[in-house]
Amino acid sequence: VFVADYSSHDIRRVEVATGEVTTLVDSLDADEAAQFDGPAAIAISPDGSALFVADSANNKIRRVEVATGAVTTIAGSGEDGSTDGVGGAAQFCIPCGLAISPDGGALFVADSSNDKIRRVEVATGEVTTVAGSGMMGSADGVGDAARFDFPIGIAISQDGSALFVADYENHKIRRVEVATGAVKTIAGSGTDGSADGVGDAAEFDGPVEVAISADGS
Repeated sequence: VFVADYSSHDIRRVEVATGEVTTLVDSLDADEAAQFDGPAAIAISPDGSALFVADSANNKIRRVEVATGAVTTIAGSGEDGSTDGVGGAAQFCIPCGLAISPDGGALFVADSSNDKIRRVEVATGEVTTVAGSGMMGSADGVGDAARFDFPIGIAISQDGSALFVADYENHKIRRVEVATGAVKTIAGSGTDGSADGVGDAAEFDGPVEVAISADGS
C-alpha cells in the first residue's frame, strides 16, 4: 500500500503482509532532493512501477518511481491558476483527487479550488479541462456548462469511460463521461444530511472520497 501522508509531506509504503512502514520520499530529509507540500492523493500505474501524486499545496502533479523514489513533475507550474497547457505551462489550484486510466495513459484530477475535472497525458504532461466552468455551482451539463463546488474524490470505471466524483461542497456524487465531458448527478439532494434513498432523495454531508466496486455496479 502506498500512502500520501499529507501533513508529513511524505510518500510512504506499507507492506500488507507485515504492516512494516517505510518512507519512499521524505520531504524533511536534508539529503532528499524532492519535496512535497500537502500530498493529497495518489494513484499507481497499471504495471506498478510508478506513483502519481496530487501535490496539492504545490499545485503540481508529480511522478515517483517505486524502485528508486525518484520524483519528477509532469504538470503544473507551481503557481495557482487554471490554465491548460503542457507540463510547466499548465496550472492547478489545490488538486486533491487523482485517478489513472486503465491503460495508464491519462490521469484525471479533481482540481478542487478550480472547481474543475482535468486530464493529464502521462507521456507528455499535456493538461486539458474535461468538465467544469471554473465557477462554483452544482449544474449538470457538458464540459464548461457543468459546475462543481470543491470536488475532492475521483474514481474511474473499469472500462475507462466514466469518472465518479465526490463533489464536497455540493454534497453530491457526480458522473462525468470521459469522451464528452457530460456531467450528471447520480446521488445527493444538494442539502447536507445522512438520509439513505435513491438519487436526489439521498443525502451526503461533505463527501471526500469515492471508490468503484470490482464489477462496476
